[in-house]
Amino acid sequence: MSLPSRKITVVDVPDVQGVEAKFIYNFFTPDERTNSSGDPRVPGAFYNEETQTLVNNNTLRSEVPRYVEVNFEPSSFTAFGTLSQVNNEVTTKLVDLSEYGESLSNIASEDQITNESFTSFRECDSNGKNRIGKKVQELSSILGLSFSDSDQSLALSDLLGVERNLIQDLISPYNDKKTLFVNKLDEAEKFTLFDKAASLSLSSLLNKRTVEWMMMGGDDVSPLSTLQAKDMSKIIQENFNATANPVDLNVSDVHPSLYPYKIEPVTSENQVGIIGAATVGYVVVKKLITPSGRIQSISEYLLEGKNSTRYVDAAVVYGAKYSYSVKAIYRVDAIVEDDLDANKSLKKIKMLIASRPSKVITALTEEYQPPLPPDGVFYRFNYDKGRGLLITWQMPPGTSRDVKYFQIFRRKTIHEPFQCIAQLDFDNSFLKTVKPEKVRKSLVIKSPGAVTFFEDKFFNRDRDDFIYAVCAVDAHGLSSNYSAQTLVGFDKIKNLITLKSISPPGGLKAYPNFFIDPDLDDNIAVDSFAQDAIFDSGHTKIKVYFTPDAKTVQVSDNSIAKGFISKNEGGKYKMHLLNLDLQKSTTAEIEIEDLQQTQ
Repeated sequence: MSLPSRKITVVDVPDVQGVEAKFIYNFFTPDERTNSSGDPRVPGAFYNEETQTLVNNNTLRSEVPRYVEVNFEPSSFTAFGTLSQVNNEVTTKLVDLSEYGESLSNIASEDQITNESFTSFRECDSNGKNRIGKKVQELSSILGLSFSDSDQSLALSDLLGVERNLIQDLISPYNDKKTLFVNKLDEAEKFTLFDKAASLSLSSLLNKRTVEWMMMGGDDVSPLSTLQAKDMSKIIQENFNATANPVDLNVSDVHPSLYPYKIEPVTSENQVGIIGAATVGYVVVKKLITPSGRIQSISEYLLEGKNSTRYVDAAVVYGAKYSYSVKAIYRVDAIVEDDLDANKSLKKIKMLIASRPSKVITALTEEYQPPLPPDGVFYRFNYDKGRGLLITWQMPPGTSRDVKYFQIFRRKTIHEPFQCIAQLDFDNSFLKTVKPEKVRKSLVIKSPGAVTFFEDKFFNRDRDDFIYAVCAVDAHGLSSNYSAQTLVGFDKIKNLITLKSISPPGGLKAYPNFFIDPDLDDNIAVDSFAQDAIFDSGHTKIKVYFTPDAKTVQVSDNSIAKGFISKNEGGKYKMHLLNLDLQKSTTAEIEIEDLQQTQ
């Protein structure tokens, strides 16, 4: 005896496209790492188009300390029938308690509208790039290839059979956005093949009776043997096991399951079918992701109206990772037969159908904008005590208001590195950030509020001159560049301190002589050590000429050193080329062939 195959019902409505999420950090609050309640004036989701206009960008920047802004494109669905005007009606309330109910349970997802035996699911690997990148970096470590090795990407490309430019993107140490760097700025966003792959998804229909057998991976080799997969398997088995007998057919195996929020009787003169459909809003799905990659919490928010395509989430904590996806909500009115009625009476039903979630967008709630250097640095001798240099400065400008440390530096000459002689700590964060720089505890001076002065008691009338500078460090460990560098001495005859400008503000911590005065060093010809930077436009070719003055040179200890290293000796020179328009770069390797040795 043969049995008819079970019917499969597929509902496919347009998904939301163009989802973007951006973290906005406006100003510091001590509880930024612990308080996720958000600003009560910002409702998280703007419930209709009118509400969105009430909270403008100026209000958000000045009064909301931090938030994630999600924007997406309006639904591409074209309304028809009796609901053709719903798209443009602001008065259409998605959350009308008298009609729709009080919860999201009245909204059915498109994959729910199938028969009893099947369920729908979607797979998407949004974190594939980071996962593959870590494996490639570990492989590089096993092979003994470091990121500074110019042949690293070439060797990995030959070994794996993958294009070199893709390998280079995977092994970059800057993929880890949690790494804090001094003077770190936002990088230009780059899109690669891996980013495109992360946006792809696979939707499938699955017979519920096969789920239990598919999720029984108990061996050590099966990917389902991990704890997370086993937990998922248990949830699927508990929720998706079909109750119907595998052999017998019933109504639920033949007809799809509908979830109307309102049912009205109609006369027999009406015809069965859909009488209208339209976009009425969106659901934003927010997930909190733990550092291990697990989902800690899930929240959903309703937005009313087709054009309500902006969502501001102020209920976030600093330093967390959130993911966002958006589902479009469609209202469908239809005339159907009542299968439970022996007379097959007609009913008008109103349904809310949600599309599948859009591409998942993650947002790391961390800012990487370092503070500006302290401004208005002044020096005064402490005549009351006969020794000591009083240094005062102003708070650096900026809206973030997150400067919580000042570091005072001193050195004797421009040929020596700076030494940190004090760090003023007034960080009032409830949960402090681990700093990338370590300062000796004996040099740390703590205070309950901001301090913009310091006394160097080591300075006196008989001491040598010193170069001083001050740096600001914010609550997240990001450091500013040096303030203006000043050579401070003391003129005993005039009984006054002497001041000489050494460098304007902006010198990098790693390169304090970046803007050094060229009069102080005969080896410096310009106001920046980056004097080998060449700017050009409108050309696609470059010729490099090698014209050395000498093959060998005599250095300060009277020893003889080579002026250049040829290809025969394993020498390589590199030229870094930057395309400022496309924000791309490449490195050209230059080898010098010594013909005198080859002949």
